[in-house]
Amino acid sequence: MTVSAAPPSFSLHNQQTFETCIALTLQAVAAVEFGAVLSPVRLSGPVLVEFAEQVERHAGDVAALAGEWGLDLSGLGAGYYHQLAAGRDEPLQAAYHGLHAAAFLGLAGGATTAMLLSMVGYALRVLAGAEDRVCH
Repeated sequence: MTVSAAPPSFSLHNQQTFETCIALTLQAVAAVEFGAVLSPVRLSGPVLVEFAEQVERHAGDVAALAGEWGLDLSGLGAGYYHQLAAGRDEPLQAAYHGLHAAAFLGLAGGATTAMLLSMVGYALRVLAGAEDRVCH
């Protein structure tokens, strides 16, 4: 569940879909971190790329709910990822950082939440070794 309450204009369905996106993305990021220790099965690069595409699709949906249809979310997400990576964060930590911030802001965060989700998608692509293959 997100920390901030959603404004009344967001339907329960949209809120539940957002929270499901956050939960599933957290599971995917955790699988990258803990999978090697807890399971012999690891998420493959292609699976991470497919997951990144879904996170980025959700980012677009969040931006659309906020009325921001023309944003270059892939560019904004990649740019923010590179700012984090230049400072200190590895791809896994950057993904966690963006995911936690998006969960905190919730749907009320609008374009900022969308950009953070896009950054998580980019970080997943970096983890998959496919950051140069951005698709929508």
